[in-house]
Amino acid sequence: MAYPRTDVAARPPVHRRPTGLPAADPKPTDDRRLVAGVVAVAVLLAGSRWGSHIHVGPLYIGDFLLCAAFLAATWAALLSGKRPERVHGPGILIGLLLLVTGFRLLTVQHDLRVALRDAAPFAYVAIAYLSAGAYQRAGERGRQRTVRLLHRGLLLHLAWMVVATLAPGFVATLPSVGSTRVFEIRTDFDVAVLGVLAGLSILRMRRGRIWLHASVTAAALVTGLAQVNRAGLFSCCACVLVAIMLRVAGDGRLRLRAVLLGAIAVLATVAVLPISPAGQRLLALNETATASSELVEHAQGTTRARLIAWERVLTYTLDDPVRSAVGVGFGPDFLQQSNGDLPIGRGMGVRSPHNYLLTTFARLGFVGLTVVVALLASLVTIAVRTVRRGPPDELTSLCVLLVVSLLIVALLGVILESPFGAAPFFWAAGILLAGERSRRARVRRGPEQHPLVSSPQEAIA
Repeated sequence: MAYPRTDVAARPPVHRRPTGLPAADPKPTDDRRLVAGVVAVAVLLAGSRWGSHIHVGPLYIGDFLLCAAFLAATWAALLSGKRPERVHGPGILIGLLLLVTGFRLLTVQHDLRVALRDAAPFAYVAIAYLSAGAYQRAGERGRQRTVRLLHRGLLLHLAWMVVATLAPGFVATLPSVGSTRVFEIRTDFDVAVLGVLAGLSILRMRRGRIWLHASVTAAALVTGLAQVNRAGLFSCCACVLVAIMLRVAGDGRLRLRAVLLGAIAVLATVAVLPISPAGQRLLALNETATASSELVEHAQGTTRARLIAWERVLTYTLDDPVRSAVGVGFGPDFLQQSNGDLPIGRGMGVRSPHNYLLTTFARLGFVGLTVVVALLASLVTIAVRTVRRGPPDELTSLCVLLVVSLLIVALLGVILESPFGAAPFFWAAGILLAGERSRRARVRRGPEQHPLVSSPQEAIA
């Protein structure tokens, strides 16, 4: 007599993950746990430059929250008593940049405090290790809660930006925080963050809530256009374009709607650009522009000043073989030594030539520049592949927007040399790098070794 196989009957059904959503290799220990470091990132995105100057004891609030995140992650790993889960790190380039930074710190011959301040932006890349492991350990609910927290931070940022734009006199009465003032606008970074919110809102436009997210998108873009900054405007446009491309690639049924939305956005930008402060500043680069003569002179003067500063820093670094190879290190004010600060404004406390790659070359030479260029190229490649594959989980999409937006303004401003820009950028970079390495590992193992995919095509997607 044949008896039924109870082990097969009791086996739970296998739930398959939709195509395009990456699955972490390790099993999440807590489905609701936030991705480590997100609180610091949300606070820095919400408060921008003035928020980063808030002190918690001897530390700035961003450094305090990041230290707490590292300690909490270490403490949780020690208390778990379990064998460490296999997770994919952000890759060798992050480690190489930290090694180069550490090596140059060992050769410091000047004021150690100044050297540490110069090295801090490069040390922030360690945040990528924190976010990379936490992202893979987090469950779906934890990732969703992470996005919700970041979204609230972006909305808070939009709220005070609107207040500061409409009521600058009120902002002038607010108390000072360090060398800045509460609600004081840092145009390049703040407009870039508005672009991230606009892109995320475009991705969230769904039936039934389209007007809500469309209103947020419009408010973010209008507020950004009201600022006078060209790099921020480029970032806004890039975020809108990336968000629309993600929607187009994700669902064929939405392709026509996304194309129409993109056409409307382009037409609206073309119509509003000439009358907006940011648009007039951009058009002022052309000598035949219709902008006011004062605006034309100021915009073109700023461009000439930066080009002169870049040329002087580049010449100064290349004049000495040692500086060309390993840079001046941390501590020396290479901008003043090269007289690159004269066109920008000597005595204003600026120690970077408004270009992250040039700062890296001057501080770390060809050695550090090679590592940084390779790292940024990897991030851009991952972003392009993510867009081509279609929309991933919402957290990955948000990280793509953060990396694209902040990278653009970093090439034309002092962004990644500052904690409010470096921390969100490398936190998002860690998630993208680790997610790509995890996806490649799953493809190498094949679908037969991963229970959440049912075909090679789904594994590649």
